[in-house]
Amino acid sequence: MKLTSAIALCGLLSQVSAKMVVGYFPNWLYANYPVEKIPVNKYTHINYAFAILNKDDMVPAFTDDWAVESSLPKLVNNTHTVGSKVLLSVGGWTGSIKFSKMVAKAENRKKFIDWNLNFISKYNTDGVDIDWEYPGRQAAGCNEFDAKNDASNFLILLKELRAALDKKFPKQHKEITMAVHVYPFQTEKGYMESVKDFVPFFDHINIMSYDINGAWGTTTGPNAPLYHEEGKGEQVSFASSIKNWIDAGVPAAKINAGLAYYGRSIKTAEDMKDNQYVSSVKGAPKGDSDDAYWQDPSCNAEEGGFSGIWKYTNLRSQGILDKDGKPGAGYTKHWDPISSTPWLFNEMTKTYISYEDKDSLMHKVELALCLDIGGVMAW
Repeated sequence: MKLTSAIALCGLLSQVSAKMVVGYFPNWLYANYPVEKIPVNKYTHINYAFAILNKDDMVPAFTDDWAVESSLPKLVNNTHTVGSKVLLSVGGWTGSIKFSKMVAKAENRKKFIDWNLNFISKYNTDGVDIDWEYPGRQAAGCNEFDAKNDASNFLILLKELRAALDKKFPKQHKEITMAVHVYPFQTEKGYMESVKDFVPFFDHINIMSYDINGAWGTTTGPNAPLYHEEGKGEQVSFASSIKNWIDAGVPAAKINAGLAYYGRSIKTAEDMKDNQYVSSVKGAPKGDSDDAYWQDPSCNAEEGGFSGIWKYTNLRSQGILDKDGKPGAGYTKHWDPISSTPWLFNEMTKTYISYEDKDSLMHKVELALCLDIGGVMAW
């Protein structure tokens, strides 16, 4: 059955349950959220994020080494106790400056691989999660990239990393996973039509099927649509991103689709009623109480500002939503049946917030179950 037909039937069929639930623990949360509070039994994989790759020595590094020492051993022990896994995530939006240069030369790849082997040995972690955003394109403003060679060089790294892990840990299977864009890897000719050559060398991919629309665009739109609406907002979604990677040759069992446990706010240039796609004001407004003006210390080319992000828990604690999910503080709540997402609008402040609730997440999980993909990932 073609994936398009399978998606059309989803909701009518009940198939095999998802196998993986992947979550990220950003190490900068050490002070506000001790690792002891993580419900490790709810996850099959926890990615400890991030070691960044921004220095000329091509070796990953942590912003706060001491935080790693104080929290990671506890996280690994607690997670292994329930039979789940911990992987180190390398990269991230602000931590991928040197990936292109690293994968381009054998000596640089060896430095990267050796560092990861030593890290796994030291902390007894279960593999490497590569969060290069994104091969073949710049993404963050200081990222080096090579549209012609990034993808092919990345494949070389994966082959060498797989071989090195198998040699170093012959009695254990250490995983290689990747956080990936909603489209397959980009080259100078566009997005790759086939990534089948990559498939033997990774265990699964985590599709970042969120941040689809935001304050960087010219119109408002859902942060993480289940389906996209033709001609409105970015023409990609949770469903289409899964299709993109399956069409490119990745087995469904190796795909985890991303869930956003947060929302994004955007200032609008006009009133909103029942249509969540209107002209927006560039630049994100301040989001929740955890949002602060931030300038990437590794990249002066990136403009500083607020993220506009609202964690779901803060939408409730700060009165934007009440305990029953009803709007407060001057907001009206709406539901978009195509994107299957809720959204809020404050007419006085001209603030639009696209977010996720239990209903929107349920629709995404149901689709993941119906398509029998590997599982889901939460950010």
